Amino acid sequence: MDSKFSKGEGLDGKKTERSLSAEETFVEAELLTTIMNVSSTAMTVLNAKGQILYANPASESVLGIKLNDILSRTFDAPEWKNTSLDGAPWREEDQPFNIVLKTKKPVTDIRHAIEDSSGNKKYLSINGSPVFNKEGEISFLVFLVTDITENVLKQKALEYSESKYRMITELSLSLVYDMDIRTGKNHWGGAIEEITGFSAEEYQKFGFSEWFASIHPDDRETTLKLFRESSENHQKFSAEYRYQTKSGNYVYIEDNGIFLYDEVGLAYRLLGAMIDRTKQTEASFALKESESRLVMALDAAKMGIWSWDLDSRAIFWSPQTYHIYGFPGENFEVTEEKFLSLIYKEDLELMSKETTNLLNDPNRSAYRLRNRIKHPDGTLHWVEAIGKLTRSKDGKPLNLRGTVLDITEIKLSEEALRKSDERFEAFYQFSTEAFLIFDAGGLTAKDSNFAFQKLFGYDLEDTPKLKIRNLLSTKSLRIIRERIGSNLGGSIEIVCRKKNGDFFPALVSIKRFLYKETNSIAYSIFDLSPLKEVEELRLINAEIRDKNKLIEKQKLELEMAFENLKRTQEQLIQSEKLAALGQLIAGIAHEINNPIGAVKASNQNMLDWQKRYGLASQLFREAILSVPVTEQKILKTILGNLDKPIEFYTGKEERLRKKRNRELFLSNGFPNAQAEELADIWVDLGIGEIDPSYLPLFKSHYVKVFLDYLSLEIQFRRNTRSIQLAVDRISKIMYALKNFSRFDMNGKKNRASIPETIETVLTIYQNQLKRGINLTKNFEPVQPIDCYPDDLLHVWTNLIYNALQAMSFIGDLEITVKDCAEEILVSFKDSGPGVPSEIQSKIFEPFFTTKPPGEGSGLGLDIVNKIVKRHGGRIELSSVPGETIFSIYLPKNV
Repeated sequence: MDSKFSKGEGLDGKKTERSLSAEETFVEAELLTTIMNVSSTAMTVLNAKGQILYANPASESVLGIKLNDILSRTFDAPEWKNTSLDGAPWREEDQPFNIVLKTKKPVTDIRHAIEDSSGNKKYLSINGSPVFNKEGEISFLVFLVTDITENVLKQKALEYSESKYRMITELSLSLVYDMDIRTGKNHWGGAIEEITGFSAEEYQKFGFSEWFASIHPDDRETTLKLFRESSENHQKFSAEYRYQTKSGNYVYIEDNGIFLYDEVGLAYRLLGAMIDRTKQTEASFALKESESRLVMALDAAKMGIWSWDLDSRAIFWSPQTYHIYGFPGENFEVTEEKFLSLIYKEDLELMSKETTNLLNDPNRSAYRLRNRIKHPDGTLHWVEAIGKLTRSKDGKPLNLRGTVLDITEIKLSEEALRKSDERFEAFYQFSTEAFLIFDAGGLTAKDSNFAFQKLFGYDLEDTPKLKIRNLLSTKSLRIIRERIGSNLGGSIEIVCRKKNGDFFPALVSIKRFLYKETNSIAYSIFDLSPLKEVEELRLINAEIRDKNKLIEKQKLELEMAFENLKRTQEQLIQSEKLAALGQLIAGIAHEINNPIGAVKASNQNMLDWQKRYGLASQLFREAILSVPVTEQKILKTILGNLDKPIEFYTGKEERLRKKRNRELFLSNGFPNAQAEELADIWVDLGIGEIDPSYLPLFKSHYVKVFLDYLSLEIQFRRNTRSIQLAVDRISKIMYALKNFSRFDMNGKKNRASIPETIETVLTIYQNQLKRGINLTKNFEPVQPIDCYPDDLLHVWTNLIYNALQAMSFIGDLEITVKDCAEEILVSFKDSGPGVPSEIQSKIFEPFFTTKPPGEGSGLGLDIVNKIVKRHGGRIELSSVPGETIFSIYLPKNV
């Protein structure tokens, strides 16, 4: 039977091949009436003034109001509360009625929103066309209105899911990926450029082959083996390897992912995250974040009309139905066989069952089915068919008529939403970074991932009880509150607190976002403890290297000074100051060689220590995370006490301590051999007798690892102390030599400490003093004064050396520094034979000396007296046999 859809008078008013007969007109009218009555799409007819003249029954459910209310309204009645899809006002020029009336042409898929009688928002798609009279003027306008609320809401849900995923990747410092294992193609997101150096657009071209080729040649075989084993054993993929960036350099990558499997157990997708661990290895951390968008929803669905005459088996399709099934024209003759050939074979049974149940159940008339179809071009589409069965008076099925809608977009949106949720959950749960989500007020914790629970020591059930103040130090809590209050982004370094009360440094990023339809605050927390440990070790190594360089430099300077002293000894002997220096050369060489020998020995020990420390420290960190908190606290106590001086024992003391330790072990159930071994090791470490509270540590499976690490820590502290003592000793000697070698009668006054200038001279005479002199220093705290430091060095040198010579380098020497109001008193008292009273008035005269010929010029005390007077001070002598005192008074302000 010919149809008005293909022949006769079209909606554009043009004539086709022939007019319809009365019988054809009746059949077509009956068909259209039935279709309009059973259609799930609202069909309305309006006059040129915009008044609604007709609406089919489906209009009530689509538009959400009663049929009488629909017929009482115009297309632009305010009761519709028309808006655009995003809630903005709906402009007159965008309304389909105005467009058709103005252009006199059909419109398709114009979307907007209304409110139904209950105040609910409904989203609609409108298709419309004009109907012309014989004069070519518009007499009616026909509009088909489809409810697309479900499609729009699913699209919004997809956008919400995507925003969650983007938020998490913004907080993360990782490069996330979604790899199709069968094709080798990858979808990348997150910190692409920060880690690889490629832009997001460039890196999207990287598939499995490019990724594998960028792995360091030495790491490829191991990484590929891990990939295959994880895939075959249904395990999480976790690997560490070096990865080449765009610049050609390699970065260290930690790669974690999870496989998805099909119904036969074969892996077809890998979701994961790559984290740049280079900055941890090199002790500097810098992170930037980046992300990539996912593909959004497809085009809106279109509707078609169909009917199936059960007696003649004839099938009718409207032009839109042809388009839905993949035929742009109507040349395809529809039959049951051809129609069934378009149905996806796995859905044929479902369609057959649904159709059979409908035809055999006299109480059923409604028909609704979703299934897949194959387009002639091979593509697969989803359709939804809705219809109504017409029966004869005796219940015999006659016709099945209805509509068909392409719902591929909805299905694709659902699948995209599912994949996005999978990707978000996989990244969120498998990320090595801790995530904690609070409500907008920051009072109630809503969610946390496994990494957070492991890092902080909480269980998942503890999450609702968490308070942000319990997770941070007081200072960090104030910083976080100020940052949230100012809506500042970026990362900050703060101090966090674990459940057991331990504090640790962390890098935290804060982000406000919509989580499960409520405003929330997300914290991304990255543990900086390993970085701090590596940085501390690097600084220690750098300090050791600097000290070694300084020692070498000082050694060279001292050797040069020593050579210069030897070369100029005979010339300097004519000077009172440098004559004394000539007698000190041998002692100074001895003083320098001792600390240099100690430095060399300690330096060699440090080189051996460095070779062993890396592996031992790694085993120690892994072991300490595996033992109970009790053992961790014991280790922290022992390590904290290592800063105390290490004990060194005599043979008897060592044997006694080993015996006591062995008895303690035996009394607590340790085997004899183990007790003997542990007792010896502990005393050899220099820590002493074992505290009974330490015994749980010695029962640990990792006791050998801990003792090895403690041995290296003690060795490190011993050597650094030896080096520091040697450096201090050499520095002190060098400082004394440099100061002692200068003598400038025309110099300017400088602010100097009197006790320090005396200590300089005592350092020079250290070798002579320690032979048989009992030295006593009584130094009161005095403020530095303006003076000639080089001249004062000569004064102290002359007086000290005169005292040593007078006592034949055996006796008591007492040096006193005292604060006397406006003056500073410096006195030197020796136990020598004293200065005879008859010559005491002459000792400050030039060329007067009591020494044998050739040992003194008689200018020493004369120069001392002149230097003291130059400072505005005075010198006094008090001498009896067994006690000679030289007192120098220096003014504080001149």
